[in-house]
Amino acid sequence: MIRSLTCLSLALTLGAACAGCGGSSSGGGAPLPTSQPSQPAQPGAQPGAPAPSQPSQPSQPSSPSSPSSPAPVASDDLSALSAEFTSAADLSAFSRIYQVEGWGFDQLEQADVGTTRAGWLTLVPHTSSWYEDYRGILVFKQVSGDFVATAHIVASDRAGTNAPARSYSLAGIMIRAPRAITPATWTRGGEDYVFLSLGAASAPGTFQTEVKTTDESVSNLEIDAAPSGGEATIRVARIGAAVICLIRPAGGEWRVHRRYARADLPSGLQVGLTVYTDWQTIQAQGLTPEQHNTAQIAGGMPDLRAQVDYLRYARPVVPAALTGRTLSDPNQVSDAELLSFLGG
Repeated sequence: MIRSLTCLSLALTLGAACAGCGGSSSGGGAPLPTSQPSQPAQPGAQPGAPAPSQPSQPSQPSSPSSPSSPAPVASDDLSALSAEFTSAADLSAFSRIYQVEGWGFDQLEQADVGTTRAGWLTLVPHTSSWYEDYRGILVFKQVSGDFVATAHIVASDRAGTNAPARSYSLAGIMIRAPRAITPATWTRGGEDYVFLSLGAASAPGTFQTEVKTTDESVSNLEIDAAPSGGEATIRVARIGAAVICLIRPAGGEWRVHRRYARADLPSGLQVGLTVYTDWQTIQAQGLTPEQHNTAQIAGGMPDLRAQVDYLRYARPVVPAALTGRTLSDPNQVSDAELLSFLGG
């Protein structure tokens, strides 16, 4: 292992990792605007929704750690990208998909740091989605090479009291391959991403998690009951071709949630926060991806409020004993072995 076990344990606490190799670049963006609330939903035809998968079995837990104070990471080249959301400047350092690709309208209704909740980022989306060719919200920084992204998230309905009442209303960490497109050059089939999110998915009014892996706009999603209601710390790591999704329930321990082999993803990825809500309205209005992606959806009933305590970026340090093994394959690398360096 590149660092001593003492350094590794300290640096990986709460999403930090010991010093690694490789470079990164951060994207810049303007502060997120606030727009007017959406209107009540209108009735319409009801196409079929994407079907949930069966819940996965829990993986081996790691030792619990405190969610309150970050570990010092003096030499991690990604630590400067991290945001504790203590001021509006933290938010303005992020880029936005709708601006970068030139879509011309914002799917976020509200975004603030500290106004709704002191020391937290609050995101409230309009009706929108990420699914196949449907393009939604991503607040991101550009990261190259291997990384670990960690966020402490509370997802709820807009009132902040229950699970969202509309289907597929969730918030989480997303990693996405950049697209060199504009609305005029956009074509179907170009979306490549993975995300892990928390909120309500196939069962509105119930807290669930959703993981979605999308390859050339073919989406496969897996849904589980949320382990601790609407609050958890989540983590997405990209190490070589492997994408590892982990979750720590409030007051609980880290678990390996899902693994994917995504050798198709480029070195440079957009890594950040996504929020989406109200798939029912998209279905009811029979919206195509072209319609969804090019205009703000009217007549929806969005019902998500996401609050993010922090988003931290770090380099993973893989134990020497795991070198050359396929991290996405549980037959080669156990959950306990992953948690030994990703579960601190």
